[in-house]
Amino acid sequence: MSSEIAFKRLWTANIFTNLADGLGKTAFPLLAITLTRDPVLISIIGALTMLPWLLFAIPIGAIVDNVDRRLALATTNTVRMLIAALLSILIATDSITIFWLYLITFIVGICEVFADTTSQSLIPAIVENKRLEKANSRMEMTFTVFQDFIGAPIGGLLYATAIAAPFIANSLGFLVAAILCAAIPLPKVLVDQKRTVS
Repeated sequence: MSSEIAFKRLWTANIFTNLADGLGKTAFPLLAITLTRDPVLISIIGALTMLPWLLFAIPIGAIVDNVDRRLALATTNTVRMLIAALLSILIATDSITIFWLYLITFIVGICEVFADTTSQSLIPAIVENKRLEKANSRMEMTFTVFQDFIGAPIGGLLYATAIAAPFIANSLGFLVAAILCAAIPLPKVLVDQKRTVS
């Protein structure tokens, strides 16, 4: 039962993070277009989104193997929430520049690598082996549906309403995900692992 609750909370948190990521997927390039007309500067946003995977995937994987994954996931989502809130404030106060956007995009990319790696490594620790296939398929389905088919179009609609709107919604999505991750119960398998290590 604890395992089932743990996965449901992780899965629900994943829904919120993928929805938030989808909002940002559309909103970040739209914001870049309002800050500069230079196509080269705009294209850098796309590069900065993927660069953290190239630079940090391996070291982050090593870190994730040696920390409390629930805490790591909750912390990462909290950081993403604060960054989205900061971006909303910069937009509202008309202080945002393309270079601020570069920095924020890069940090968000690092957080995404951390969150995705941690989330995937947490599944085998909280789900029984016979249910791993079903759990993984649910997580992949959530990524495709909520990020690409729901989050991305909603991000465009919110941006058309108010420039800061998708980033405010983005921040709230990460806040809910952080709370859910912190509330994931510790399954017996993790308790046993900790006892073995100590």
